[in-house]
Amino acid sequence: MTSRDEAHRLLASGREADIYLRPDGLLVKRSRAGRDLTSEAELMRYLRRHGIPVPRVADASENDLVMEYVPGPRMSQELDAKPWRAGALGRELAELHRKLDQVPAPTFLDGDGDLLHLDLHPGNVVMGPEGAVVVDWACARKGDRKVDVALSWLAIAVAPLRPFKRLARSRLVRGFLSGMDHSVRVEARRAMPAAAAIRLARHERDDAEVNAVRRLVADCTD
Repeated sequence: MTSRDEAHRLLASGREADIYLRPDGLLVKRSRAGRDLTSEAELMRYLRRHGIPVPRVADASENDLVMEYVPGPRMSQELDAKPWRAGALGRELAELHRKLDQVPAPTFLDGDGDLLHLDLHPGNVVMGPEGAVVVDWACARKGDRKVDVALSWLAIAVAPLRPFKRLARSRLVRGFLSGMDHSVRVEARRAMPAAAAIRLARHERDDAEVNAVRRLVADCTD
């Protein structure tokens, strides 16, 4: 660990990056894979200008993204602590998708089509003092918005859980789907095979999750 790292407090480590809290109260996202973070910073600035709740970017370089620290639990932590709020949290996740529906995809983003987060699940939503804030835009690109909705549905429906958490998850899923228009739910069901292919290709999954993904795809395509 470098002296610079020692001056910061490690808050979290993901598959490709570490998150530190600096002494001045700002967060640093530092890539371990050598990924240039300036494009993610550019997207976050664009999203704030269009009313999407994301952390304010203070600075960015090839390896470091410096942003405001939003205090509060992740939505996944809120679900664990207050499972009776599962339905409301699901609807809040749906509301974040509706907000993204209104944002034109920036010209600098890869792909064709609409703006997609591609990893919008409760672990990437901070329940801040002023409301839900979406973090981790590393996977964002252009594409079909319904695939983005289907990926969120898939993420909350198949993630491994202890048995006593499954009722809360069921309510979370129902709340999420109830927050979507009927036409969006229909299109998301049709997009589920594409969403499943993205999820299964992204990281290695255990057999239980792979089977859960396949069951949901089958349910959506019957």
